[in-house]
Amino acid sequence: MISRRELLLTATAGSLSLSISPAAAAEPVNDIGFHKIGGIDQWIAIQGQDARNPIILYLHGGPSEAQSPFLKEFLPWERDFTVVNWDQRGSGKTFGRNGSSTPDMTVEKLADDAAEIAHLVCNRFSQRKVILVGQSWGSFLGVHVIKRRPAMFYCFVGTGQYSSIAAIMADRTKWARQKATETGDNATLQALDKAASLTNEHDRENALAKAGRKYVVSAPDEPYATMVRAFLGKPPYPKGDVADYANGNAFSGEKFRGVMATMDLYSLGPNMPVPFFVVQGRDDRITGFDPAKAFFDQLQAPKKAFVAIDGGHFACFTNPDGFVGALCKHVRPLAS
Repeated sequence: MISRRELLLTATAGSLSLSISPAAAAEPVNDIGFHKIGGIDQWIAIQGQDARNPIILYLHGGPSEAQSPFLKEFLPWERDFTVVNWDQRGSGKTFGRNGSSTPDMTVEKLADDAAEIAHLVCNRFSQRKVILVGQSWGSFLGVHVIKRRPAMFYCFVGTGQYSSIAAIMADRTKWARQKATETGDNATLQALDKAASLTNEHDRENALAKAGRKYVVSAPDEPYATMVRAFLGKPPYPKGDVADYANGNAFSGEKFRGVMATMDLYSLGPNMPVPFFVVQGRDDRITGFDPAKAFFDQLQAPKKAFVAIDGGHFACFTNPDGFVGALCKHVRPLAS
């Protein structure tokens, strides 16, 4: 087989001659703008080095950690994939366009939005399906998406993978106690003890999260966290992308407060309708490496793999070689 070339057969004067035409040049993709999705204008960026590559639809974290200000983070992905970034309903530039009147702020509606975008890009690039990648909140949303519309997706890839809020908080608390004990941080230990004594579950979880917060962002995550802090600066936020990001975060945080307090992917059942992969940073202290592995282990899927890479909760950005390498090994062959 001649890769990416056309074999032209020409019969002339009783003889057969062969000629090989050069491979078609790669066509970069850089389509950025608003599309009518789910009845409202939503911001989408479609970028890559070669339009023939498999498509990734990326679901950002948060629920409102829009990636529109940070598209350069996806450059390492764009050699092997066409990447679709979407500022979800209530987030980033989509929030900036629709504001606090944004309707239908439900997990189900966001899942339907994602499926509609997948259909849009499949038609745009004449591809049958897309690869769905979800980070943090996006990994929670992504499971809902594949449960509702599995036919649109080759597979799902979770990173910074959610499991259940109970498992995550137990893991965070255990880690915070360990670090506070190692460093003689008695104030944190006392705060954790006080939080653990609360009888109201919601109050207890919030207090535990606050008490152990200083140990949640691991060292590998600092470059990403520093980038976001530099982008935001300090309030009052100027109009434009910074205000859209910050105000969308507050808006979506309030709308999904109840969802975030009770998140439990175990409740959706272990059966996954598409191949399921988790690429998890070994030092993830936000959703946790161990909780992600425990959730993954009980899943049933047509194909699955759990890949540990160096990094924390944002390992897909801070360790792009490891993350994209895992995608190319386990995921890209499914879309060929």
